[in-house]
Amino acid sequence: MNRQLAKISKARLEIKERGILCFWIYVNYENGCGQAVGGFALDSYSDSAGRRVGTAYGCEMIRQLLLTLNVDDFSEMVGKHVWVIGDGDGFGFKPKGIQRLHVDGGGDALVFSDVLAQFSEEESQ
Repeated sequence: MNRQLAKISKARLEIKERGILCFWIYVNYENGCGQAVGGFALDSYSDSAGRRVGTAYGCEMIRQLLLTLNVDDFSEMVGKHVWVIGDGDGFGFKPKGIQRLHVDGGGDALVFSDVLAQFSEEESQ
């Protein structure tokens, strides 16, 4: 995986488009381009309830984002410099995760698919 240096310009949790809960982290890269990171559904449709409901996966993803970026709420992400972890280069760069800079405490990268895999494994057991 590659990583791109970026500054977070906006971060939000939202329910849009058919009532799906998701997160978006908007970043500006060092090279002048910008990108939205996220957009994963953090909830799911429940047939028994007849509506979308929260999930353990969604809660853990939000929790891991806050811990990884060392913030108490999404608004505190704005202005932080981060590594965006992903595949590809240039306009083909596809974000796969995020990581704090070493000068800000560093730590492991949060790879979004790893959080999903954790809950997929638990469901299959």
